[in-house]
Amino acid sequence: MSGNVTTKQLKVINYITNLIEEKNLSAGEKIDTEVNIAKILDVTRTTVREATRHLLDEGLVYRVRKSGLHVGSFERNINLTGKFSVISHFDYQAKKQGYKGSRKVLSASIIPVPSEELASLLKLKRSDFVYKIVRLMFFDDIPVSIEFTLIPANLFDQFEFSQLEISKFGYIEEITGKKVKKRIQNIMAVNVDDENIEDSLNIVKNTALLKLEEVTYLEDDTPCEHNTSFIKAEYHPIQNIIERRL
Repeated sequence: MSGNVTTKQLKVINYITNLIEEKNLSAGEKIDTEVNIAKILDVTRTTVREATRHLLDEGLVYRVRKSGLHVGSFERNINLTGKFSVISHFDYQAKKQGYKGSRKVLSASIIPVPSEELASLLKLKRSDFVYKIVRLMFFDDIPVSIEFTLIPANLFDQFEFSQLEISKFGYIEEITGKKVKKRIQNIMAVNVDDENIEDSLNIVKNTALLKLEEVTYLEDDTPCEHNTSFIKAEYHPIQNIIERRL
């Protein structure tokens, strides 16, 4: 979020984000109109519109004509300082389903870029090195997904793998000094025949899982990771909202 957030705008931002959390609203659900929010908080509608512009920019809300504000994505959350801190869709889904999300780094190493395709996606040479990290993701003590992540080694002077058990994107932003801008994802259904994945997720051979492949970019469009995840579908509901603009 821009640092140019007034006290009144922050009041609106905190009100909206707290409302979403307290009412346990899902993506697409209506929040309220800007007029009503202005009345409740005793601020001008202009203040509400300027405050929600920050939320719109981050994808946390979207406007529907003659309906008001609706819940958008939850890739980011807002803290009391008025600055955005990274929160993953994984953490959000855990909370929505009544669990606590956690992560465990299973292995970490430095290797040459594994293929020409990955070198191209990460804008690296085949002779460059990447950090290879395998993480297991939990809802309470239930393993729900396993991640295989490649992060360009040239982005960092040092790397604390233990930080990836707290927040991967938060740590990347902290040590690069740059914000995560976008993630390009592809999701497909697969039947897994891999003993390591089966053992880690406590599943049987050929269990159907979601396979998610993504490349994440910093604000200067530098690729900062390639990630492949295998996810238990029952813990990763997908909702798309398609709206025709009239």
